Amino acid sequence: MKKRRKNSRCLNCAEPLERKNNYCPNCGQENTTNNVSIGLLIREFSSNFFSLDSRFAHTFKPFLIKPGKITNAFMEGKRVYYANPIRWYLVISLFHFFFMSKMFQPTVRDMQERGFFGEDVELSKVEFDSIYNAPYKDDSWPFSDNRKKLVNHLVAHSSLTDEEIYDSLEFKRSGINAFATKKAIRVNRETTASMNSYIMKQIPIIVFFILPIYALLLKLFFWRKGLYIKHLIHSIHLHSFLFFLLGWVWVFSILIDDFEDYSLPVAWVLTFVYAIISFYRVYKIKIIWSIVRACLIGFIYSIVLGFTFGVGVLISLALI
Repeated sequence: MKKRRKNSRCLNCAEPLERKNNYCPNCGQENTTNNVSIGLLIREFSSNFFSLDSRFAHTFKPFLIKPGKITNAFMEGKRVYYANPIRWYLVISLFHFFFMSKMFQPTVRDMQERGFFGEDVELSKVEFDSIYNAPYKDDSWPFSDNRKKLVNHLVAHSSLTDEEIYDSLEFKRSGINAFATKKAIRVNRETTASMNSYIMKQIPIIVFFILPIYALLLKLFFWRKGLYIKHLIHSIHLHSFLFFLLGWVWVFSILIDDFEDYSLPVAWVLTFVYAIISFYRVYKIKIIWSIVRACLIGFIYSIVLGFTFGVGVLISLALI
């Protein structure tokens, strides 16, 4: 066995050490002045890796087949044996969004097609003049379909700059109408593929903001069943399960044509059943009330989810 040469102070945190200290009592680093070797590097890597891996291994089985168990365990203080909820969510969401992006790879047509706000059809001179000279009526939000056609045509079939196109569209320059027109011109410079890719990248951010919203719904429906942090951890675990299932849906959909058509509904049904059992175990309520509340929360959540995604996409487009 190689003899350990010790130091009087920890090389990591400068804590005073005695000869008997093989490890620093403050930070835990080994008390040795030996030079770093390849063996030490491998040992430290293996220690950290398998420590993390063991937590994930301990978490995986109850996460899949015992809904609510790891939420209860974490709230009871068992936070070393199981993986941290946020880290667990990040690993699974990375798996999910990676394969989702592969599943929705742009087609050749997407990479060539423009006109994100409408079909890219070249207008004849007569059609263009007819639309351009027609009295403008602000009868649709944020601007009319005819104005969309003009924007698409001028972007795709003229050499005008964005500012020149905007100036050429004479209309009442008011707040949201003018802003929307400028954004429509900017967005129509992009291909369908580039815009879809941009929006796809915003989805993980949008979903991350949905987690605390779902936790708030849990708090409202289980008001006396713990502090908000308990519901937040529960929300993280429920979304992790959904993303785990969806991740495998995308994996097999890449390999099997139309696999998602019948597997997506199954994934949502399994998540619903998972949530019912999890509510029953985490909040200690009767199974019938767990089903009723799962239905109500699911209904409200679907509305909130659609609204949040819509607002998120609009904000993303506004910032482009």
